[in-house]
Amino acid sequence: MRLLLVGSGHSHLFVLEALARQRVVGLDLTLVAPSPLATYSGMVPGVLNRQYPLRAAQIDVRRLAARAGGRFVAGRAAALDADARAVALADGVRHDYDVVSFDIGSQVAPIAADAGAPLVAIKPMDAALAALEAALAARPSAHAVVIGGGAAGCELALALAARLRPGGGRVTVCDPAPRPLPGLGARAAAAIQAAFAAAGIRWVGGQAATRVSPTAAHLADGSALEADLVVAAAGAVGDGLFAAAGLAVDERRFLRVDATLRCPARPEVFAAGDCATPPTPTPKSGVYAVRQGPLLAANLRAALAGGTPRPFRPQRHALALLNTADGRALLSYAGLAARGRWAWRLKDWIDRRFVARFDDRARLPLG
Repeated sequence: MRLLLVGSGHSHLFVLEALARQRVVGLDLTLVAPSPLATYSGMVPGVLNRQYPLRAAQIDVRRLAARAGGRFVAGRAAALDADARAVALADGVRHDYDVVSFDIGSQVAPIAADAGAPLVAIKPMDAALAALEAALAARPSAHAVVIGGGAAGCELALALAARLRPGGGRVTVCDPAPRPLPGLGARAAAAIQAAFAAAGIRWVGGQAATRVSPTAAHLADGSALEADLVVAAAGAVGDGLFAAAGLAVDERRFLRVDATLRCPARPEVFAAGDCATPPTPTPKSGVYAVRQGPLLAANLRAALAGGTPRPFRPQRHALALLNTADGRALLSYAGLAARGRWAWRLKDWIDRRFVARFDDRARLPLG
């Protein structure tokens, strides 16, 4: 049997771990991912703020695949032929499968940009980090605008503010919502706005960015935010792979899956994490991808053996921990919120533990 894993997202880490612990006899396993090192999204703001070296936030998925008895192939999926049971990569190489699973994440919703606009999309993360480091090195006193007031946008804004502060740079965050962190409640919004105020970050709510020019981010009301650097961190959309294959997708092009994380029309096709929309939609958050991981591992094993998969039941509330780039973090759960150094210690412990679980190298020191 041929099992093809496309993407090295959180859920697939658990699949590889499970196969490493208990291999399937006769299984032909292939992992396709853009890089042999998967960067853990939860630590990206800490990398940008130089709280961690980049390697401390990465997992060697090539080694993890080898431990599971599989092989690693560097590449990105360009096309899915569900009838032929094959995935073509960007380089034209096709990989056949009996069962395939996708954990390829999401993309940032596109925004119109003029030629020469200083726009950086936060995904893919490795490219974004490289682009941000280059921009900060070139303009240490830059005025940065972050488009998006969700968790990712807020964390990145705070990390950028910490990096730009010594050079006199400034950060502005804009979003159509009237307050930041609209999905986490009023207390979390108030706590992050307090962190913004302490960091000198300007909040512009109730305004969507419509275009980025070489000197500004332009808003729906006709006003403009002067910017030397614009970071797009708003919205999540699929890359069109599933729609092009004729599979059912939601309004943002994510694959619709049933409760067992399978495509209803193609039960040999599984998907988890951000790229999938289950019957009970969940936020596009790594917390849910982590919860899906062990179940996906069990269901893939069942599919390979002709067994019966089990349904995914998302938790009612999810813990959110946001790095505020000042030695503290914001914890939010079920409408409650608190910010402090204790929350940073908890976040740091959870993040390091997650990376160490899948990467068996020696621990790296803080940057």
